[in-house]
Amino acid sequence: MISWHSYLIYCTLYAICIAVPGPGVVAIVARSLGSGFRSCMPGAAGVAVGDLVWMTLSAFGLAGLAAAMGTWFLIVKYAGALYLAYMGYKYWTAEVGEMPEVIPATASQSFFSHLSVTLGNPKAMGFFLALFPQVVDLRHLNAAGYGQLVLATAVLIPTIMLAYAAAAAQVRTLLTSRKARKNINRTAAVIMAGAGAGVAVS
Repeated sequence: MISWHSYLIYCTLYAICIAVPGPGVVAIVARSLGSGFRSCMPGAAGVAVGDLVWMTLSAFGLAGLAAAMGTWFLIVKYAGALYLAYMGYKYWTAEVGEMPEVIPATASQSFFSHLSVTLGNPKAMGFFLALFPQVVDLRHLNAAGYGQLVLATAVLIPTIMLAYAAAAAQVRTLLTSRKARKNINRTAAVIMAGAGAGVAVS
């Protein structure tokens, strides 16, 4: 089991890492602006699963394997970037009345697109492969300690990501004119495309 002192430090640093806007946060905000708060829940789950993958790789001594993914890492990274760019295009071209149906139209599409972005996110990889082992003693990590780490991810990712989504959705509900909502769609498109570009060049 991880000591409560180390666990508190880990949770604090991890929360800060999540809250600093990166591709995942930007994608969630853009999704909320374009389609509302509830549409962001599968995406937040995708981010959480992506972080669990990186955490598990690091926790069980597979950091070297993850760092050596090479071509596969680039494939995941660019697939996420392209999907974000595609979502940006759909938001830009969507009619105001079509906002609830903006791509991705299904929960699974939203989940897997955010999972892809997280797996290809250098910030997530850097945290779990570099900072994480400095905070948690992985040599003595047992099942209880791993459970603590899973709990931190399961609580912090949805809390912080959906807080961003809620703030964005609140702004969205205040703007009801067709012109304003069209501008929201286009703002979401620019943010989404920017997130894709950030993933691609990082």
